[in-house]
Amino acid sequence: MDRLARVVARNSAFGAGAQIIIKILSFLFTVLIVRNLGAEDFGQYAAVLAFGALFVFFADLGLSPYTVREVARLRDAPDGAAQIAALYGDVLRIRFILSIVTALLLIGTAWITGRPAVMVGAIALGTLGLIMYSLHGTSDSLLAGYERLDISAAARVVYQFCFVGAGALVLWLGLGYYGLIGANLLGIALMTTVCYTGARRLGLRIGAVNRTRWLRLLRASMPFGIIGFTLGLSYKFDTVLLNIFRSDVETGHYAAAYNLIFSMVLISNILNTALFPTLTRQAASDASVLPAVYGRALRYLLVLSLPIAIGGAALAHQIIPFLFGEGYAGGITALRLLIWVLPLMFITEFLGYIVVIAGREARVARAVVLSTSINVVFNIAAVPFFGIAGAAITTVITELILTGQYLWMLRDTLRDLPWVQIAVRPGLAALLMGGVVLLASPWLPLLANIALGGVVYGLLVLGMGILSRDELRFIRSLRQRPPVAREAA
Repeated sequence: MDRLARVVARNSAFGAGAQIIIKILSFLFTVLIVRNLGAEDFGQYAAVLAFGALFVFFADLGLSPYTVREVARLRDAPDGAAQIAALYGDVLRIRFILSIVTALLLIGTAWITGRPAVMVGAIALGTLGLIMYSLHGTSDSLLAGYERLDISAAARVVYQFCFVGAGALVLWLGLGYYGLIGANLLGIALMTTVCYTGARRLGLRIGAVNRTRWLRLLRASMPFGIIGFTLGLSYKFDTVLLNIFRSDVETGHYAAAYNLIFSMVLISNILNTALFPTLTRQAASDASVLPAVYGRALRYLLVLSLPIAIGGAALAHQIIPFLFGEGYAGGITALRLLIWVLPLMFITEFLGYIVVIAGREARVARAVVLSTSINVVFNIAAVPFFGIAGAAITTVITELILTGQYLWMLRDTLRDLPWVQIAVRPGLAALLMGGVVLLASPWLPLLANIALGGVVYGLLVLGMGILSRDELRFIRSLRQRPPVAREAA
């Protein structure tokens, strides 16, 4: 258990350090973009990104997570190096072909749906990134399978520094969101170089082509692909509909609030990305320790996400004007509603990984398809008439349905976990904290109110025993890296 925890902690630490840097830069730069472009142009920019997110599935078809799992399984096999090289070569070639096809589909769809010529041109420019991602995504998947998330994290830091630096320059030059797309492409190119070079230094080589197994690879990866496509559809379909049926301004208001939510989802992604390859190996060797890991991870995710959600809802009227200006007041409603999806997203990502680790990814795909189908139907019915409110409520309902499905699938595994400690106590502490900051908001500025909420919540967590002495000892122990941990890494 300690060995597993230390490997996960090593990966989480690299991921956390890199992602903290990334998200600080990304968050500040997003604020700059939103303020610089204004609601209308930012709405167009968000719609361009949303169109791309809807189609990115076709450029991957689930090959990335499938490759991570297969590499994690093969790396210790006697002929693992040869099999991984063959997998590297085939997946890379398949993804390159898929990226070309996807680029054509994306541009054609934007034109058919009547998007303005300036948006169609921006979408076409952005498809160059899909082609580069064929090499980046394949190399990054191999690194994850080898649990070298430190290299992947370094690549993302390089990307973010490049995007922020070049993006700030193009904004200063007044090049608008076309300039931002160009800055993004430059960052992707550098990130791809770092991941590919890192894979080469690990001795990973691109194997010879073997087209006879391409169909088998696509069939095996398809459940992962369906999961990715339906999640992308669920998260971006509302933005596309807002742009088509409402206005660029309303799209901008909604996207500004939505970006805040996804910035905070990173916290769960750090842990889950570190856990997936490590727990996959642990399940193959000794699965008896997994329930304890599941309970601990769920507790940490809820301890972190619940106060953000409740505090964000209480202070939305201060957060939006502070970050984006009074011109984005329409985003207050969006943030107050959307913020409740955060704790659900934290745990659904983790619960989905638990199901995948057990080799039941087809069930995850079915669950995601069902919740996304509901999302699409609800959005089509609600967005044209209710705009932001309809899109936000639909997002929360969708994630709630997905959470319920995962909990039902895993009922035997999760039944005996200490749910009072995992969810009830953190929820109560977060509610009490939220009440305090809401009462204080008429008299305190935002930053002071956030500080007050942090102090109150921290005291409640300790006072209510949400983090026990064993938990604190465990956290302190993760700082240490004995020789066995280095060998495991």
